[in-house]
Amino acid sequence: MKHLGTRQIETKRLVLRRFTIEDAEAMYRNWAGDPEVTKFLMWAPHGSVEDTRLILETWIAGYGKADRYEWCIALKDGNEPIGSIGVVNCNEKTKAMEIGYCIGREYWHKGIVSEALAAVMQYLLTQVGAERIESRHDPRNPHSGAVMRKCGMKYEGTRIRADWNNSGVCDCALYGYVKTIEEKDLEEPGTAQRPAERDASDVSFGEQSVPQEMPDKNRRHAPDQKKHVISDETIAYVSVLASLKLSEEEREQARKDMSEMLDYIDRLNELDTRDVEPLSHVFPVKNVFREDIVENGDGSADTLFNAPEKKDGGFKVPRTIG
Repeated sequence: MKHLGTRQIETKRLVLRRFTIEDAEAMYRNWAGDPEVTKFLMWAPHGSVEDTRLILETWIAGYGKADRYEWCIALKDGNEPIGSIGVVNCNEKTKAMEIGYCIGREYWHKGIVSEALAAVMQYLLTQVGAERIESRHDPRNPHSGAVMRKCGMKYEGTRIRADWNNSGVCDCALYGYVKTIEEKDLEEPGTAQRPAERDASDVSFGEQSVPQEMPDKNRRHAPDQKKHVISDETIAYVSVLASLKLSEEEREQARKDMSEMLDYIDRLNELDTRDVEPLSHVFPVKNVFREDIVENGDGSADTLFNAPEKKDGGFKVPRTIG
């Protein structure tokens, strides 16, 4: 893929642009501080505008990377920030990009999210070179799945109790759009317009300078080399919870350490240790089980010592039946 970063995108009603620190108050007011908006999301509602400002500082700093995609959804009329949409996971090997989004309650059920999603999909597929676009949602939030279907994604199944959000452990409904399959369909007579472009008519992509990054030994490995890629949002949220203000270098190091820790745990879980004895124990361990050992006979003579009189291979006992 040819990463181009968060370039400005315009649709009929929207401007998808980079966040600025001045967006903090509107972001907190319109969606980030609303528990109802974050009910099915993986990050808790912000406690104050200051929390939102700290998150935005991290996002804005991340715009220096060509593989950073985080858009502010703003209305053309007034430029009011009303939501966010971005790439939450990227797999270079499969050229797959997962998209996440949220929007303020006042703007639900107006087709705004589907308009933004279709435009982002078109940008990633035609400009960046993604081959697969995917997304997921809690089945208890069916409107999110409706947005995905409207933008051409296909339902691929539900993983049971495989995810979690602010409502607890949940099922995970998976949707995907694979460019190669859809392009084959386009070759058939009478096939409709590409799904990703269906709701993104009159979309224009702005130019944005992409800085050339110097090699960094602390920079995280490509997604195809690691199972766990820690997002900027996770690092920012953890720092807020811990009341820490991390520098860019410290955030990168924390991301690297967390990713390596989770990957190492996965590697340990892959080991078959069923026949491996523990090397040490917290408490002294003594095996109280042993094979049966016969000592001094089977003890039958002692058992029958007080038995009734023996006769003809049997025992003589009192008559019990007439």
